[in-house]
Amino acid sequence: MKTFSSIMIFLLDLSLLLPTMVMAKSIYNNSLYFGTNIRFRYEYQNNFNIKSYSDHPVVGKADDGFLLGRFRTGIDYWYTKNLHLKLWLQDSRVWGLNISDNRFYKYNFNREHNPYRDPFELWDSYLEIKSPFDVPLRIRAGRQRIYFGDNRVFGPGQWGNTGSWIWDAIRASYTFNQDAFDVFYGRTEIHDPHDFSLNHRHGYECLGFYGHLNIYKKLLWIEPFSMTKRDTHKRYKGEDGRVGDLNSYYIGMRGYINNLKGFFLDLTYLTQRGDYARDTIRAYAYHILFGYKFDSLYFRPKISGEYSYASGDSNPYDHTHETFDAAYGSRDKAYGRMNLFKWENLRDEELNLELYPTKSTYCKLEFHRFYLAEKKDAWYLNPKAYRDKTGNSGDRVGSEFDIVTRFKIHKKDEIQMGYGHFWPSEFAKKISSNSQADWVFVMLVYNFSTKLF
Repeated sequence: MKTFSSIMIFLLDLSLLLPTMVMAKSIYNNSLYFGTNIRFRYEYQNNFNIKSYSDHPVVGKADDGFLLGRFRTGIDYWYTKNLHLKLWLQDSRVWGLNISDNRFYKYNFNREHNPYRDPFELWDSYLEIKSPFDVPLRIRAGRQRIYFGDNRVFGPGQWGNTGSWIWDAIRASYTFNQDAFDVFYGRTEIHDPHDFSLNHRHGYECLGFYGHLNIYKKLLWIEPFSMTKRDTHKRYKGEDGRVGDLNSYYIGMRGYINNLKGFFLDLTYLTQRGDYARDTIRAYAYHILFGYKFDSLYFRPKISGEYSYASGDSNPYDHTHETFDAAYGSRDKAYGRMNLFKWENLRDEELNLELYPTKSTYCKLEFHRFYLAEKKDAWYLNPKAYRDKTGNSGDRVGSEFDIVTRFKIHKKDEIQMGYGHFWPSEFAKKISSNSQADWVFVMLVYNFSTKLF
């Protein structure tokens, strides 16, 4: 709450300077826009859900079909092209889900944190100032999404119905030529469906920066970054059973080659340090992608291979926390579309085929083989239920095949549909179930906007 109050005071003080900072005339001057985004998605899950993998799940039922609805609406007011006030709301609901709200209680936050349901909440609601005093700077203050690069380290997590990462933050973005540098401070929203978010605590606190630098002729880019992830509510249990704060920080870099005669390459590495209660954090993760796009062939196929690694805890009794925490990244498109895995104690070998049959159609096929990075650590779908501290259950968890297709039916409107299948391997069979799992979804996205004056 202190952070949000500080943001509001900052906005009030800043408004006194606006007439001298942004006086440019344009078609945006004194303009008001109204917009709406509506998304409905039906999902069917067989032998798994967001918290379990089994034909006898720890939570919920083995077969579950449910409808997700997300409604966003709001206004955008442009005082000038350089001064923008945004006020949007989000309403997220679910019908037919066989998991009750109280099952989404998160001990670390001491309240529910629900990925499916959070009615009537603030969404993007901020004041944005561009190029004050003709400086190539953009400042945003208020509720917003913060995401960079391929969304692996910082991503909005918009596949989830409520949105994984929504921030109350101040962000300054400085651009020069093709390069950019961002500095930000903020706290993450908790999705408690029973209480408006401004009436309760935030989740994590972060101070960070993210760079985007062109090294060579728009082909080679690097993205250095660093950030903190803190929660000082003393609800994190170390290996000795005692509780304390989370006080961690990350340092890393992403480098990628866009299109070198059809080839593309993407590398990310980051290390995590700090304290997890009384344990010392010593964790790291990396991701490698390499592929080629055949622009001259029918359907313009793109093939690629990926490898994702996140360290796990090799010894559950040595007071060293070696399990990598996936920072603020998205997982929905990164480690299998069924969302059975996170970037924690993970080795993911992936092959992809992407097709572009028409300008309005896209299709992606993925095949994954999943392993635990450390056999004595957990499968982080549900770490309390799926862990063998002896390591006798092995490290092979299973394989997954996914196919997702997207059809554009208008400029911003689309239909998506997909299917996923999971085959359990040694670890999943011993610790949970030898049953295979299936997933089907159909999703409709509709957008509308109009200028009121």
